[in-house]
Amino acid sequence: MRKNYLLVILLLAATTLSQQRPPAGSVPRNPEDFSAELQKLRETWVQEFNAGHAEAVAALYAPEAVLMRWDGSVHGYDSILAEFKRSASGGAHDYVVHSLHAERSGDLGYDTGAYNVTLRDRVVEGNYLIVVKSMNGQWKIVAHSSVANPPEKP
Repeated sequence: MRKNYLLVILLLAATTLSQQRPPAGSVPRNPEDFSAELQKLRETWVQEFNAGHAEAVAALYAPEAVLMRWDGSVHGYDSILAEFKRSASGGAHDYVVHSLHAERSGDLGYDTGAYNVTLRDRVVEGNYLIVVKSMNGQWKIVAHSSVANPPEKP
């Protein structure tokens, strides 16, 4: 009887501890941790884009991701990679991102803010929205939309 009582106590303690500790490789549940992870993702995206590393930028996206821009949408890794190669060869550089709000719920999150990027003949300013999903313990971009502000009239 005493062994059964001890066994029940040990099982209850193990169950309680397993519920309090996130599984190995899981995405942090703390909002500050999410903000830090998203900031790292943003900084990596900007750094790699500005360096012209299209492969490194495309690697931040989920395999089935969608990238929506002013001139259309592309779907999937290969199309997103081709789009970033086109941007790099087209002279886009000095990308700057200012996050205005980020939030998450479960395995999905988003970040929205303002950006500017220097093209060969002008600087484009606009707004962006990225949706991220936890995949194998990493946040991956599943949807990314950027919308340029309309040109100012003289």
